[in-house]
Amino acid sequence: MKRLICMLLAFLCIGGCRNRQTLTELQPQKPQQSTKIEVDNAPSNNVPSETEEPEPVLPLAEKIICVDPGHEVTSQRVQEPISPHSNATKEAFVGGASGRNQTEEQLNLAVGLRLKALLEEQGAKVIMTRMTHESDMTSYKRAQMANENHSDLCIRIHADGSSDASVYGMSMLVPYGDQLASQDIVQPSQAAGECVLNAALAATGAKNNGIVQRSDLTGFNFAEVPTILIEMGFLSNPDEDARMETEEYRDKLAQGICNGIIDYFASVSDNQ
Repeated sequence: MKRLICMLLAFLCIGGCRNRQTLTELQPQKPQQSTKIEVDNAPSNNVPSETEEPEPVLPLAEKIICVDPGHEVTSQRVQEPISPHSNATKEAFVGGASGRNQTEEQLNLAVGLRLKALLEEQGAKVIMTRMTHESDMTSYKRAQMANENHSDLCIRIHADGSSDASVYGMSMLVPYGDQLASQDIVQPSQAAGECVLNAALAATGAKNNGIVQRSDLTGFNFAEVPTILIEMGFLSNPDEDARMETEEYRDKLAQGICNGIIDYFASVSDNQ
């Protein structure tokens, strides 16, 4: 009997072991986690940056402009030559015209400084013959300054005067004649003078007194670069004097001259 019980227990143990093994074999196995790194070949969603547009070229970029506000305050009394082809001399410092509350020297500098700022805004390099009221710059020295700096244009700023108070208007003086150091400046000076006068007249509404050729001015005769001289109006005329005393009209004068200089260089580029 005892032997029978032992045999029965042994049978049950073997069967249980087999059942557990079968259950283990039937249980699904977890897949092994891959260590391979997949490369993402999908196209990037980054939007390419827009191509930067080049900054516009300013109309007077790389141009050298000499701005010469006429006259000055000085106690010097010296002579200067009139022409490189002559031994004749003249008084270097002469007083300019005068208005009721302003001198020509003051007006010329006020407009000249405004013009400097406008030209620089348009890309020009500006050479000033004077920045203050006091100066020892003769007309000869002013011409040499423009020459030595290889100016593309020299603009001389002046105002007029007359014994006849009824005379008024704007004019442009340009170099001409056999006293010039260089005949090469005649044609471009004429062209620049026309452009600047027309633009200044348009900006101010001043009366047109035309273009005058001059052969007796030291600043013209020693010039080796295109040079022009604008007579902005008559300080001896009460109405014109009063207009040129105002900030608004001085702004118009400077803007008109600047516009004319831009027009001149645009015409030069078109003809090249």
